[in-house]
Amino acid sequence: MVQLELTRLLQYELGFHVVDSADSADELVILARRFRPALVILDEYSLPDLDRLQQQHSCPVLLYAAAIPLAGVLCVTARWGIYDYIAPLQLGAEQAFRRAVLQQLQAMPIMPRVATFISPLRHIVSAQPQSLTVIGASTGGTAAVEQLVQALCPGLPSTLLIAVHLPAYFTASFAKRLQRLTPLPVKIGVAGMPIEEGQIIIAPGGQNMVLKPVQRGPWRVWQIGFSTKPNLSADAPSIDMLMRSAAKAASSRALGIILTGLGQDGTGGAKAIRARGGQVIAQSQESAALFSMPGSVIRAGHANAVLPLDQIAEIINQRAALPAPAACISLTLATVN
Repeated sequence: MVQLELTRLLQYELGFHVVDSADSADELVILARRFRPALVILDEYSLPDLDRLQQQHSCPVLLYAAAIPLAGVLCVTARWGIYDYIAPLQLGAEQAFRRAVLQQLQAMPIMPRVATFISPLRHIVSAQPQSLTVIGASTGGTAAVEQLVQALCPGLPSTLLIAVHLPAYFTASFAKRLQRLTPLPVKIGVAGMPIEEGQIIIAPGGQNMVLKPVQRGPWRVWQIGFSTKPNLSADAPSIDMLMRSAAKAASSRALGIILTGLGQDGTGGAKAIRARGGQVIAQSQESAALFSMPGSVIRAGHANAVLPLDQIAEIINQRAALPAPAACISLTLATVN
């Protein structure tokens, strides 16, 4: 779909001549040497081929990045000819995609006169979330989470990770109840599940769900994993463990929410989120069935705000309306030869 849309835009709307596309690194080099294109467009999984390409034919490269590069990445990759990137094509946002591509073409060091060469764009993945929201709760938590989720806007460009102290056999029924309250997809976390925007992931009872980094081409992205490390609290899922991993994944884009519950689970996780520039909200005493967990976070000084449940939902929705920051990824240069 992306390659077809780019070809149509370049050839039929902008008058460029799209000469060919490649299905492999060898074909990429052969075609570039044959056609000497004025521009190459490729996806991030073709980055390891760029050294060979530039040796055969040096030209500007426009990157189709399925996940938005972090600040400074393009400065580093400029040695391969990359001067800018195209953000992912979202369903229903074709007009915005066309405008963005036109802007990137106009910013080229040398505007194409003759030909444009498009690489396969074969590995297209869902966009990384703009932010991560981790909700932790214990006693009275299922009802509080249900009320919170019901008030969320559809199409939320964030990922919600929910950890409630529940026995494993209650997880499936809890997920079904949440799904009836929201159009957002509700999933139970499984190992290897990718973190994508606009979804709710529930930590299964009895397991300590965390986020783990994985390599996807040259990019580092995040997916669901499970920790076997000892947990200071006897409760599983551990809110502390999940929040600490979210803080590493999202830094300032992480929002931690501690709802009703008994004990202190979540206090350590809230500290980790605050240490990396994220925000923490604790449920107010008058709206919490049990104030022990949010109260512990407040007394430790880790809460940015103390709010009743309905106002917490408003904060999540407001964050979703903010301009998109850089996605939760990083570039590992060692993977690119």
